[in-house]
Amino acid sequence: MATSTVTPSPKAASTTETRPARRRFRDPSMPILIVVLLAAWAIVSRFTPEYDVPSIPSVARELGAILTSGDSLRSLFTTLLRVFAGLAAAFVVGLALGLLMGGGSLAARYLLPPIRFVQGIPSLSWVIIAVIWFANVEFRIWFVMFLVTLPGFALQTYDSYRAVPAELRDMARSFRPGRWALFRELTLPAITPGVFTAWKVNLGLGIRMVLIAELVGATVGVGAQLLTAQQLFDMASVVSWTLLLAVCMLLIQGVVELIEAWALRYRPSAAGHTRVSTTAPSQKG
Repeated sequence: MATSTVTPSPKAASTTETRPARRRFRDPSMPILIVVLLAAWAIVSRFTPEYDVPSIPSVARELGAILTSGDSLRSLFTTLLRVFAGLAAAFVVGLALGLLMGGGSLAARYLLPPIRFVQGIPSLSWVIIAVIWFANVEFRIWFVMFLVTLPGFALQTYDSYRAVPAELRDMARSFRPGRWALFRELTLPAITPGVFTAWKVNLGLGIRMVLIAELVGATVGVGAQLLTAQQLFDMASVVSWTLLLAVCMLLIQGVVELIEAWALRYRPSAAGHTRVSTTAPSQKG
């Protein structure tokens, strides 16, 4: 029995690693799904009032008005900047806490319970607490974003750190590397997939939380625009802002996945390893 293994070159492995992220933009199922949803939407809107299910032309006109209005674009970019400001701060602090807990059992003993406690507090409670504590709207939104998304980054980093086998860590230490070398060659590759997972999860959570926080006191932002539309019973505006934010979310997720594929290009893909087994006939005599 002779078994041969064909291992792809690093360039081929990098190419196959980035294909899934790029394939999403060329997937024919997405346009088909969009057409089906638009057809269903058009049918339902014919038999329901405009304030319940607006027609596609009315939503298209509203989208055009939003994209050509300076104030509306300012609200959109303000919301996105608030999301990134909160996520960036939560990422830096959460990454540090996760590494600190993973590197020492004493730190994990004292930091893990409060982080899990913060994670268990309902998001709406943080919004109410922020309204009572802070008068500044921007700091209030940042505070809510930071505390809601921090546990995800910290716990994902901590779990990824702990997933490194002790034998592998001991073997790396046997070469007597410096702290930076050990972090660069072992810890960083181990936690990177988990960090990207935390980013993709917290992006959706962060956008939802920013909208909720903007509903209370904010005069600029998508949340404030949705509140105005709700007060005017303008369903076309509600749908338009929702679709616009969802598209922005999908684009940002796609960019994160492309960065993830590039950062993890060293990993062989499932299709990268091809095992060819051949059985040679035995000869006797």
